[in-house]
Amino acid sequence: MTKRLLSLLLSLLLVSACTPFAAAEGVTEIRDAAGLLAMAARPDGSYALAADIDLAGVDWTPFAFSGALDGRGHTLYNLTLSRCGEEIRLTRDGNLKPYDTVFAGLFSVLEGAEVRDLTLRGVHVSVESSENCFAAALAGCLDHSAVSGCAVEGRVELVGSAVMVGVGGIAGYGCGSITDCSASVELFFEDRLFERRCEQFMGGILGCGVADIERCTVSIAGYDSCHGYVHNGGLVGMYYLCGMDYPYCSVSENYVAGFISFFEDNTDRRAYCAPFRGEFLTGLRRYEDNRHDFERRETFDYSRVLRPENCESPDLAEEITPPGCDSWGFTVHRCRSCGHSWTDSYTPPAHLPGEWETVKEASYGAEGLERRLCTRCGALLDERALPALIPTAGCRISADAETVLHPGETLALSAVLEPADATDRGLRWSSSDERVAVVDENGLVTAVGRGTAEIRAAAADGFCDDVCTVTVRFSFAQWLRSLFA
Repeated sequence: MTKRLLSLLLSLLLVSACTPFAAAEGVTEIRDAAGLLAMAARPDGSYALAADIDLAGVDWTPFAFSGALDGRGHTLYNLTLSRCGEEIRLTRDGNLKPYDTVFAGLFSVLEGAEVRDLTLRGVHVSVESSENCFAAALAGCLDHSAVSGCAVEGRVELVGSAVMVGVGGIAGYGCGSITDCSASVELFFEDRLFERRCEQFMGGILGCGVADIERCTVSIAGYDSCHGYVHNGGLVGMYYLCGMDYPYCSVSENYVAGFISFFEDNTDRRAYCAPFRGEFLTGLRRYEDNRHDFERRETFDYSRVLRPENCESPDLAEEITPPGCDSWGFTVHRCRSCGHSWTDSYTPPAHLPGEWETVKEASYGAEGLERRLCTRCGALLDERALPALIPTAGCRISADAETVLHPGETLALSAVLEPADATDRGLRWSSSDERVAVVDENGLVTAVGRGTAEIRAAAADGFCDDVCTVTVRFSFAQWLRSLFA
């Protein structure tokens, strides 16, 4: 079997092992930070985001993940972390020397895992470690895992005093597949190991390792102050198997923009820094159609740590951009002295709801409809049914069927409407002969003159009514007065 055929078969096996989303069965939906934190208790499960999730203020500890996470296009935003996970794995340098290493990122290690269609926005990984360490936005270590359709925006910084150290935009160290991803990152490394030469790695996608990296876009601002050996690349710091069992890969159709500013304070200088691969030790089955606008910035002044911030006492201004209907809100902090800026405090896109508007009036026997639109863009935000009107079915006057009054006397009537939940429970009172008796809107009857009148109570919706008869007669005294009048 040829090496080419063997590589193809191994690649197919990897892809088939990393496609657990074929069916939604058994997938746990995550809607909040608590759901994300709960993944650590079942790291081999299948998960899918059902909402954008704000991680501001969440005490996040990286953990190893071996399941599947489908972001469904959603965003985790405002994640800040400053510690490594508990996992310790062997990493190897270019001479295959092993090192016990810890990792930092959203995940410490992705092992046989798949992550897809996920965005990390405003992520800030800031770790200081005396152990061998790799840090990245998504995963400190990528172990035979697949990352696709993902985007990271933020800053990864590592202050280290160990030998094996590195930072990456998406992953720090390892092997796997990273396709159709983007990284807009500020990467920072400071070496505090002065008595020995460290092995340092920095890459806009992967710090050190070997991977399929295809159709990825990188915007990188790198700062690297190293007293050992530098391996920096716009995509990968050092492209090397490092003792890992992984087929030859493809690095193709990628675009890199930005720079890495670095020094290598070392008499045995190597100073690897290139647009795509800083040091290249492993062959590829495909390497083509990569483009760049990348600048290698090497300095020989070792007296100052290279960092984006150039002011010890920055004079900061803040500019807050509110969210739009389809755009994120954020805060930009800018130093008036040196011009350095960074962005944080992201808020997700949001519509501005207007008042509810009636589209169709409810009627007796038919529901109505009302809706609410965004006042900015006119998008339909919500609709709800207006319940059908309920007609009255019965009306009963609380009085005898016939009542006798004398002129000038009054009688307070009331009426009961059924059912109790009728929409319109108003009453309309009337008299058939106001020369005999009159009635006001509250059902108060006043006798006027001799005769008979019907007092009617009608439901306001017109569906039912009831009547009672009022007979007005003179009293004996009134009769006598009428005789001698």
